Amino acid sequence: MRAAPVERSYVRPETIDALLEALETPGAAILCGGTDLMVKLRAGLVDPSLLVDISGLEALRGVRDEDGGIVIGAATPETELLENDAVRQRLPLLVAALETLGSVQIRNRGTLGGNLVNASPAADGALPLLLHDAEVVLASRGGVRRMPVEAFIVSPGKTQLRAGEFVQEIRIPAVDEEAVGRLHKVGRRRALTIAIASVGMLCRIREGRIAWIRLAAGSVAPRPIRLRPVEEALTGHVLDAELIPEARALAASAVSPIDDIRGTAEYRRGVVADLVAAFLSEICDA
Repeated sequence: MRAAPVERSYVRPETIDALLEALETPGAAILCGGTDLMVKLRAGLVDPSLLVDISGLEALRGVRDEDGGIVIGAATPETELLENDAVRQRLPLLVAALETLGSVQIRNRGTLGGNLVNASPAADGALPLLLHDAEVVLASRGGVRRMPVEAFIVSPGKTQLRAGEFVQEIRIPAVDEEAVGRLHKVGRRRALTIAIASVGMLCRIREGRIAWIRLAAGSVAPRPIRLRPVEEALTGHVLDAELIPEARALAASAVSPIDDIRGTAEYRRGVVADLVAAFLSEICDA
């Protein structure tokens, strides 16, 4: 016997106040691009009583400069970010990540805020944000709170969002113009794929030494992570051929991947180690 259709309401708020009111409804869920939520709905993984469509809420869209950094509205489509001059010029790692995120159609609908809220360990948009020490701004009736992207994603499908709260914007601090960045995603094909493992690096080299370095990895832990033990071990050292094997070993030990249908834990660990070594070698040889 076919199951009865689920009764579900829909609302499209035009103001932040209307959004906050809608989120007071038990079982309410935010719908923006829908690229993740609709898949979960069809699979029966979620069953919201109310869909709150924020895709047209202008207060949550757009890109602006602030204090030398960039602020991105959580509901800004990824395609708009890729077309934004400030994003393209100042955040090439974010551009690189978004260009490999799904298809053109997905990027036309999907948002950076939604990519974070979906809380996938393989979230493509998370790595450049981790490397840039970005923050998310969360809003509710109780006010606004900010937290690092690194703390926002807790585990697969779980974030720090509270009931009645939504992601308002993503704040990316000013970028050191002398910093060098790298980002690479390994998948079963060149496009339209979930990462088997991904690694990003942002660092500043002064007089041959690593002044500071940030390393991030995806699909190798329950959430996208910074490789802080590796960062701490490398900071201050001369970047030469002798340091690279040490960095490779540190990177391999800094992740905790699992076996799944896309790849083994051993393979993922090797990918992270090899990419970290390759990034450093490329800068060392430059």
